[in-house]
Amino acid sequence: MRDEVKRLAETVLGLSRADETEVVISGGDEALTRFAENVIHQNVARSEFTVTVRAFVGKRMAEASTNKTDEASLKETVERAVEAAKQMPEDEKLLPRLMPQTYQPVQAVDESVAKITPKERAELIAEFVGRCKVHGTKAAGALSNSFGFYAIANSNGLFAYYERTNLAFSVTVATEEGTGWASASSFRKSDVDVLAVGEKALQKALLNRNPKELPPGAYRVVLEPPAVADLLLFMASGFNALAVDEGRSWLVGKLGQKVCGDNITLISDVYHPLHQSCPFDAEGYPTQRVVLIDKGVASGLVYDRVTAQKHGVNPTGHSVDPTGAYGAFPRGLVMEGEDRSLEDLIAETDKGLLISRLWYIRTVDPMKVLLTGMTRDGVFLIENGQIVSAVKNFRFNESVIAMLNKVEAMSRAERAGAPEWEWSEVVPALRVSEFHFTDVTVFAG
Repeated sequence: MRDEVKRLAETVLGLSRADETEVVISGGDEALTRFAENVIHQNVARSEFTVTVRAFVGKRMAEASTNKTDEASLKETVERAVEAAKQMPEDEKLLPRLMPQTYQPVQAVDESVAKITPKERAELIAEFVGRCKVHGTKAAGALSNSFGFYAIANSNGLFAYYERTNLAFSVTVATEEGTGWASASSFRKSDVDVLAVGEKALQKALLNRNPKELPPGAYRVVLEPPAVADLLLFMASGFNALAVDEGRSWLVGKLGQKVCGDNITLISDVYHPLHQSCPFDAEGYPTQRVVLIDKGVASGLVYDRVTAQKHGVNPTGHSVDPTGAYGAFPRGLVMEGEDRSLEDLIAETDKGLLISRLWYIRTVDPMKVLLTGMTRDGVFLIENGQIVSAVKNFRFNESVIAMLNKVEAMSRAERAGAPEWEWSEVVPALRVSEFHFTDVTVFAG
């Protein structure tokens, strides 16, 4: 596929008469089986292919896209981009396109993922649903497998190519009183045990019965990795150097200072074995490993080329657009954990709450990373290291920064968060001494 994409890119570049031209080619195949009420109700497959041409005329840039690859369509797309660029206002921040770069190799393709058939997906789901029926529960979710690629080439000779497989399973199991949820995703088939993931959701649902109502307030909590991942994503944009420059990051005036507990180290590392994400950014610049928080100290930012040039530093390869208008975003978040399990964290807790998952999260104060949202799919009371009962769901109001100053212990890090490779994280479960709940919700899950 790489050679085919490169030849297509060279064809497109050869059709352009712009001062500089950049072409982005992406696509792939995805197949998905969805089920609800213990019944498979949808099986779909789709293929996508997009060619985007960016034409640069002086300090002007515009782009046009097509999903056709015949020469007439490609030529028409190039011409649309060039003509549109001529009409654009000048952008003094627009930089010349990159020269050829060297990229650190990643391996994110498992051929066995791409070969999974609808029959295989259906058989796995059917086996798990059978277990649910035995317990009188109902399951809903989706199992998907995909292959995708992403490439950037330009008229200066740059060519960057990334490809990835992805297997993802997400399931919710419901009783009449509550729900349990679990998910897993990876580029490797061996990392996603569909039946084990389903069993985790089933056991959570069976445990999430006869919930007692506790008053709102501050509680010691054990946050499972999916909950941690959801919270961390809201603080990630603060590491954008452009956001700091513009005064809209929670890190304004705090770089080099202690912002979290000594046990918190956060890294942007697309090369982590559980990530193996794209080794270049939206401009084709090689992505660097960046330590964002080092033992509680805010130690690093991510830079696109425009912001890096302004500060006289090297870009970090985290640009999110070709113009520098939006700065950079730290992909491949990794929070270092400790050598213990989630079960160890629970066993070491005299009294507290186990939080399975959060949802409907919204920002209250971005400068404090103060968030509000709700618990979901299992809140459980822990006493003397044992789960003793289910608890009704809460609404929370909590600052992620404040929370990261109250982490008592953590588990080993694992892949969690969104199944898409762009937004997945590697994070541990956390035991936090104080987490603020403002109300009991009427949501039953």
